[in-house]
Amino acid sequence: MASLYGPVKYFTDEMMKNANERAKEILTFLYPAITMYEEEGEIVIEADLPGFDKKDIKVSAHKHSVEISATRKMVEHDHVLLDQRPQKILKHVHIPTEIDETSQLSAKYQNGVLVVRVPAKGIKSIKIE
Repeated sequence: MASLYGPVKYFTDEMMKNANERAKEILTFLYPAITMYEEEGEIVIEADLPGFDKKDIKVSAHKHSVEISATRKMVEHDHVLLDQRPQKILKHVHIPTEIDETSQLSAKYQNGVLVVRVPAKGIKSIKIE
């Protein structure tokens, strides 16, 4: 009687390779983790992008959203056991108000965290006395 171990092992190995690729695609969609808050009339977006080089990160603003994209070169290894780090990032962040296109947007990348400041129309901080 022939052993079923060979075909079953091959099938499970191939299934795990496919699952790893799907996990990477999902992670790319969800990543980076962001925090968005209002501060002094600006929308501030903080995005975690560890491992990316500043020159490979691009930020663009649209009427109601900010787009963050980044790519990095991955080091090739012969026998990779697990690889879930995304090579490319594309994140659309919906802004709850209209972006003031006449104002200057700013972005700063430090210690793996990208901070984008977006002046927004109709947001005004009120000091409480």
